Amino acid sequence: MCIRDRCYPDLASRRCGHDTSVHRQIVPVRVTEMDFSDPATSERFLALYGVLPRAAPGSANSTQTAMDALPKGPRRKILDLGCGPGAQTLSLATALPDSIVVAVDVLPFMVFETARRGRAAGIADRIVATVGDMAAPPVALGSQELIWCEGAIYFLGVTAALRRWRQYLASYGCVAFTEPVWLQSDPGEEIKGWWSREYPAMTDTDGIRQAIHDAGYVLIKSFVLPAEAWWTDYYRPLEARIPAFLEEYPRDKVAQEIAGLAEEEISMFRTYHETYSYAFFVTRPGP
Repeated sequence: MCIRDRCYPDLASRRCGHDTSVHRQIVPVRVTEMDFSDPATSERFLALYGVLPRAAPGSANSTQTAMDALPKGPRRKILDLGCGPGAQTLSLATALPDSIVVAVDVLPFMVFETARRGRAAGIADRIVATVGDMAAPPVALGSQELIWCEGAIYFLGVTAALRRWRQYLASYGCVAFTEPVWLQSDPGEEIKGWWSREYPAMTDTDGIRQAIHDAGYVLIKSFVLPAEAWWTDYYRPLEARIPAFLEEYPRDKVAQEIAGLAEEEISMFRTYHETYSYAFFVTRPGP
């Protein structure tokens, strides 16, 4: 379960399959025990996580490396699913100046932030930020030359998502996405247990390659994100935000619990960063 399902639990029941939230964010495991139908709880969660540069691990360099792997061809119509606050949206629009990027997220706050950042960067005319569902994006069938999904495909499942999105692709279109993967076959019981509560279906890069094949796609390139892609725009800003967040909600038990779980998550990665990461996969439909 992700930040969007926790803040808006009614959305989950409207999606296809098992869990098809628009955007994946690694959030503290035991947050699932909290009542996110309570507006005050959702407010506190967004107050901590909603102001970060990114809503999940990633970096401008990783986004660019994935873009560099794309086959030659026009990339004017781009669909960014689970855009979060728009970090990769801006990277796409900046690197591909002839493009229009439709950025979709289920959280209005994230859509607003993506649009705000687009205006600040002077490229608002090429970013269409809209609230929507990644399972049914608001674009015409067969229209998209590139579908991008950093940290969100988790909710549909790789095979199911690629199959569903194929109908939106132009004949030469590609799909690029990131997904958490195991880097070691035996990472240890503590971290396996931690992840099993959040994402029991987590696999390794070979498992993702098989899922891509099962969807009828061809893998163009894959690479593992470096540990710094977790720290620079995600964990370090999160760590820095926690003290001010707790000052904003003094003696607030919910805020204290959310902050404590965030610190636990960071500690887990600091200890076990050699055992898991996100990986990027650049794909295209097969014949």
